[in-house]
Amino acid sequence: MVNRESPLEAGTAALDGAEQESELLRPAHDFSVRDYAKSAVGSRRKDIDVEAFAATPLSAETVALLRALSDIERATMQYLRGVLVTPTHKDARVTAFLITWAYEKYWITDTLDTVLKANGTPRITGRTKNLRSRFRGFRDRFAPIGQAVVANVLGEDIIAWHMTIGTVDDLITRAAYASVREREPHPALDRLIDEILETKARHLVFFEAQARDRLATSPRAQGITRRRIRSAVWPTGSDAHGPQQTARFAALVFRSTATWSDPAVTAIDASIDALPGQSGLHLAAKLARRGRHGSLEENR
Repeated sequence: MVNRESPLEAGTAALDGAEQESELLRPAHDFSVRDYAKSAVGSRRKDIDVEAFAATPLSAETVALLRALSDIERATMQYLRGVLVTPTHKDARVTAFLITWAYEKYWITDTLDTVLKANGTPRITGRTKNLRSRFRGFRDRFAPIGQAVVANVLGEDIIAWHMTIGTVDDLITRAAYASVREREPHPALDRLIDEILETKARHLVFFEAQARDRLATSPRAQGITRRRIRSAVWPTGSDAHGPQQTARFAALVFRSTATWSDPAVTAIDASIDALPGQSGLHLAAKLARRGRHGSLEENR
């Protein structure tokens, strides 16, 4: 069984305010944020069979993909920092969800890092900082200031954009975890991936319903969201160590040479097309194409 622990108290405080809203007027009104917070999934360390990974090590490609996913999941805190300086934080129900979501993402990252360590291939942390990475670090420290200024001009329409970001990220990372699951049979890892996919399925239910409802009621939000997601790097955090990292990630996830007809690609793009005002962007197809033309060499 997965250990379940209570998320941060701030989530419960936000929920108390959210409960005063009218149920039927809420986007994703059939998703109980309170029940979600109460059942948040915490540490899986006790359930990780360390000896199984020592006895049957993972392939180099699986290790590379797990490392990339660890970096992507770890980017959550930076994303949340940016979101909570915008009008999105004024929606108590969304804030409560995001706090619990970040809590669960933290423990997903911990699970991946523990697996990598048990496998004898820990996540690489001592990367050399070049000029590009130093500039990115400087930019990231000041990004929330610019985000706050822009977001407060855009007002509540920015919530639709944030919920769409969550939707697109979850669609792509779920495909990545499914790729890990399909890459090689490994019972100890398969069980953990199944649990992670179950956790992320709840994330997607909320993000997708919120994005759909908020986009449907605001043509302005549709335009803002479309412009921003079209020019963004997907998934969020995949370029933490440079643009080649995103290409490597895409090449590992989307292995079919038929980029535009790969079932994983078409399924993601069909889900994005279903969001009001977001059809025809082909975000997954473009990511897969980038993987085909990018380097497959593991990031060192």
